[in-house]
Amino acid sequence: MKIRLLTGCVALALGAQAAWALPPVFHTQSCSVSVDGNRLDTVLTPASGGAGSQRNTFAYEPLTRRWHFWGFLANDDNFPSVASSLRAVVHATSTDGVHFTSDGNLSYAFGSASYTSYGASIDPPLDFFRAVFDTQTGTWKLFNWTENDQPPNARFGQYNYNTSVNDLSTTAGTTAVVHQGPLNTPVAGNHVGAFGLVDGTLFLRTDTDGNADQFAYADGAYPWTGANQPSTGSATGSANLYAGTPYCWFLDPTCGNTDPRIPTYVHNVGRTLRQADGTLGTYYTFRNATSYARQDQQIWYVESTDNGATWSAPVGVFANPPGVTIDGAGLGADGFSDVDLVLKGSRYQLYLSAQDAGGDYVMVAAQGRPSDAIFWNGFDACD
Repeated sequence: MKIRLLTGCVALALGAQAAWALPPVFHTQSCSVSVDGNRLDTVLTPASGGAGSQRNTFAYEPLTRRWHFWGFLANDDNFPSVASSLRAVVHATSTDGVHFTSDGNLSYAFGSASYTSYGASIDPPLDFFRAVFDTQTGTWKLFNWTENDQPPNARFGQYNYNTSVNDLSTTAGTTAVVHQGPLNTPVAGNHVGAFGLVDGTLFLRTDTDGNADQFAYADGAYPWTGANQPSTGSATGSANLYAGTPYCWFLDPTCGNTDPRIPTYVHNVGRTLRQADGTLGTYYTFRNATSYARQDQQIWYVESTDNGATWSAPVGVFANPPGVTIDGAGLGADGFSDVDLVLKGSRYQLYLSAQDAGGDYVMVAAQGRPSDAIFWNGFDACD
């Protein structure tokens, strides 16, 4: 069936093309994502904000013509335990990017670095994921971010408030992964997650200024310790994610004072990728700095046409209100979060966590218009 298009952001953008990028256009009808027939929602993993079922990442593999999912299907009720470690991460595949079937949990392959080599006393808990294809090595990678351990504990070693790297080999569906260890980077302890890896440039959401900063990435080499550890140098560029929005970076002393905008932070989960037209696009959401609540029903977007040298001002991809439905029903009042964006040829597929009308948080997928099409159908139906 034909689905109406999101046109509000396009109309806004046409009035100020010099300042505003034009993001891909997405259908307002979204479908809930499921694994093994179970919807990824807070019925599956009961907790505020979605907990385990909302922590995931997606990819499309042209070689196998399969969509891939990596994430948790259960909460860690004794955090931190093995239930939030790499061995609890489930891999699943799909032919449509919506209905996934699991084929096992991840495990450590021969040749993996031991987490004890980096000062960790337990298998580090993983909070957020980002799957990427590394064009330099020709392999799939899974970047994982680990939160701060709580004092007086010091169990996470170099993984603490840092991103770690796993190599999935040339095939995305490999479940026995080579663990390469935590990043040796100047922003270890000063960033909250990886947004993407594009042609050797790693994008991290740093606490320096709350933005998406760019770093030259070095993959390291076996045995992955010392000078062989995955690493970055200093930041080589930055995308300002706040300029012109209703929000400011809460650690800026002017934010909420001389700058009257709402104090917020950009959430840990975002996506930077090479788009169908060759531009770089970054997709992200905001959280309230006081309540930590999802700030709005919006996915924000910036783009670069010069490989990250400069970035556009932010713009929302949805109209306001967004008019989005989940499986044909309306939204709850809470905002959007946990965004991912996957490109299949010229087709965009947006993933996000939203609240449904019944109050549950659910991972949903919304199709974007292919870059070479003017009119197109979205999902025929959600089931």
